[in-house]
Amino acid sequence: MRQLFGKRTILSVATLVALSAGAAQAQQSDPLYRYQWHLMNYGQAVLGDTKPTFAVDLGIDDLHDYNIRGKGVVVGVLDEGVDIHHADLAANVVPNGSKNFDPGRPEHDPTPTTPDYGHGTSVAGIIAAVGWNGIGVRGVAPSARLKSFNGFGDVSTSLSEDKIFYAWWNGAEAQDVDISSNSWGVGSGSPQTFSESQVDAYEKPMAAARNGRGRVYVKAAGNNNLQRDSFFGRIKCAQAILDANVGCVQTGLDPRNNLFGVMTIASVDATGKRAVYSSAGSALWVSGLGGEFGGERAVLSEATRTRLAETFGDAAIVSPAIVTTDPSGCAMGYNREDAEAFNRLDHAASAIDASCDYNGTMSGTSAAAPTVSGVAALVLQANPKLGAREVKYILATTARQVDKDQPDVKHANGTLLVPGWRKNAAGHFFSNWYGFGLVDATAAVELAGRFKSLPALVDSGWQRVAPAQAVAIGGAGAPAKLQIAIDRDIGKIEGVQLGLATNYSSSSNTPFPLQIVLVSPKGTRSTIVPAMTSVSSSAFKLDFAASNAFLDEPAKGTWTLEIADVPLAANAAAKGKLNSFKIRVLGH
Repeated sequence: MRQLFGKRTILSVATLVALSAGAAQAQQSDPLYRYQWHLMNYGQAVLGDTKPTFAVDLGIDDLHDYNIRGKGVVVGVLDEGVDIHHADLAANVVPNGSKNFDPGRPEHDPTPTTPDYGHGTSVAGIIAAVGWNGIGVRGVAPSARLKSFNGFGDVSTSLSEDKIFYAWWNGAEAQDVDISSNSWGVGSGSPQTFSESQVDAYEKPMAAARNGRGRVYVKAAGNNNLQRDSFFGRIKCAQAILDANVGCVQTGLDPRNNLFGVMTIASVDATGKRAVYSSAGSALWVSGLGGEFGGERAVLSEATRTRLAETFGDAAIVSPAIVTTDPSGCAMGYNREDAEAFNRLDHAASAIDASCDYNGTMSGTSAAAPTVSGVAALVLQANPKLGAREVKYILATTARQVDKDQPDVKHANGTLLVPGWRKNAAGHFFSNWYGFGLVDATAAVELAGRFKSLPALVDSGWQRVAPAQAVAIGGAGAPAKLQIAIDRDIGKIEGVQLGLATNYSSSSNTPFPLQIVLVSPKGTRSTIVPAMTSVSSSAFKLDFAASNAFLDEPAKGTWTLEIADVPLAANAAAKGKLNSFKIRVLGH
């Protein structure tokens, strides 16, 4: 059995026999499977100019052979519309189970009609492309059922909150969805207004879904780590921010990434390290495999490769991406005749596959998130009684610690900005780049089969402090501090949320100078916002943030918020004040 970043989990004979009872072994193959390094990686040649590093995959190993394929699990894809008639998806699509939000089009057919709308179809294929049918690719959970919610439709391209609510819990087609896969997010460097009532408006129905067990919500962290220009309309970061190496925009600035029921997913490339674009932050839960760009020098034009390399680096452009489904035909999606070819799979002249129904350039946390959705489907097949909290916990505690030598990031004056891997007081390793690590399907399924339900959730509620005299924010040697004592008996933390307000002003094109750290009663330190990142705010206020670094620690005791102006000399006059701090701890 292969090993990666420590011992690989091996299913016992008894477990395999139990899981495979009654399974019929499929005989047909999927011709593009050999290029799907994220499913099974022996260091084989794939699309791209570099080979993947041996064993950097999802750890599915023999699960598919033993019929652990996501059977009986329904996954809803909130995205651009999915081509529900695609030859490699149709058999897994729930008839009349999808929702088209565009007026004047069939209500249950969200198949895109705009040529460049390939995103949703690619996401769906990563999750549940049909396996062993003699064509194309295979999904992580190739027997899971699919539903599409085209929140980004052909007619209306904006994702409104009513569409989110519909797809996440209150729509007729959403009622039997077990896993909601969301490859979208807010890329702004400005903190978003998100009230406590809004948190409740999301979290209560999320927890009530699946007859009170909670729906499993998987969400992309964002692709805002490295932005040298406004590529694809994303925020442009100043060179000083990029040089600081803390990440252009933190994932927690998208408030929905901080919801207790959401697993926020980072992206790992084919070498087992964070993809160049993957957003960092304390709100991460685990990582999936999103790869890089999948270009090949022999195919991609020199001008395009050079332009992309200026933003992401040449190595990333020619490193493997994810191979998945594309809208049917050569006039639709990423792989279409009027779009530039990136690799040997593109266009009808391809010697690999001439249908244009597949693409080998899917990447981003948009690709990483559905790999985790697929693994979650395997877990729920193994144990359908699991609640969302249990699925989250299983994926976190079985994740593999990739890039073990990830270095700390420090300011020029020696201040620690973003730590590498750190072990918390409960013994769990956590990283602001990877969360708890790369998901491991076999380890997760093995644990799911014997997992006992978590005790009832205990919620501390929002606790707050706002001193009459605001606390001056000094230099790195003299951080402002506010403290809150939690007296609820929460013996094991599952999630921590917080908010804060200052009168500090900043510009998006200037490195944000404030280092914001939360310290648990046991002394574990979590960087919530690192100094030198991109934040724009007239008076910096963070309504809603989260940290997952404290998993399984006791909540009871004094929590400390620290804020320092890192570049400011320790004896210099403060440029702002810390006005308030609030915290909410959830666990059991």
